[in-house]
Amino acid sequence: MLSEKIAGLRRREGWSQEELAERLGVSRQSVSKWESGAAQPDIERVVALSDTFGVSTDYLLRDGVGEAEAELPAPEVIRHAQEEEKGLAGLRLVTMAEVSRYLENRRQCAPLIALGVGMCAACPAPLMALLGLYGQACWPWMGKRLAVALGVGLLIVTVAAAVGLFISIGFRMKRYTYLERDRYTMPDAVKASIEDELKQYQPQHRQAVGEGVGLCLLSVVPVSVAGILGLRLWVMLGVAALLVMIALGAYILVRDRVILNSGTRLLRRAERSLKWALRRGSKD
Repeated sequence: MLSEKIAGLRRREGWSQEELAERLGVSRQSVSKWESGAAQPDIERVVALSDTFGVSTDYLLRDGVGEAEAELPAPEVIRHAQEEEKGLAGLRLVTMAEVSRYLENRRQCAPLIALGVGMCAACPAPLMALLGLYGQACWPWMGKRLAVALGVGLLIVTVAAAVGLFISIGFRMKRYTYLERDRYTMPDAVKASIEDELKQYQPQHRQAVGEGVGLCLLSVVPVSVAGILGLRLWVMLGVAALLVMIALGAYILVRDRVILNSGTRLLRRAERSLKWALRRGSKD
């Protein structure tokens, strides 16, 4: 039965239900239900289980087919055993499926993280604009107190929305915290795949840096023009425009940095873990 196979393969790897859940990007309760037979994984999870355990989907889904396959160590398990012989025991092995899911989620979260940062940078802009508009002929009903109250209210709402974004992103990425916290190694093929993606992203990275830095540098133009005019309205609107342009530049730069750092961080973490394991092995 599928439930027995999942439980047996997990015990073969020496993983807890929580560790297997982290690798698959599901909850521990889901793994528990699969192993007890109370629920069945969907086809996407079956494929992920196949990749994680190094067995075929036929073995998982069909009784009496390929049973010997489970007794044979997957290539990743063989590599892990070889690394243990070299003194690299204690490192968890990260598979291609885990890395792909992590990087895809980081790419999806990058615009949201950048949006939150941009909102924080631009939140005083409405207050500046309203302070410039009050008392103008086109806004006869706008007094100073009303302008301040509306501006501060919009500032608080914007910051609260940004904080909400950050919290939701934190919950979404929580399942992948082990990739940023634990010591692990990964097959050479996985490392090569990450490096290839980083190389392919370089043109977009250069373009993003140019656009982001350019917007930040150009943001002083509205303030300079407003300073020449010397009117309170234009000065305040110039400051508001400066904040908005800086926020747009920050959005572009932060989104780019999150995407770029995702793969780089995995490679660096694996490299540091490898050095740690080698030092510990030499001491032993």
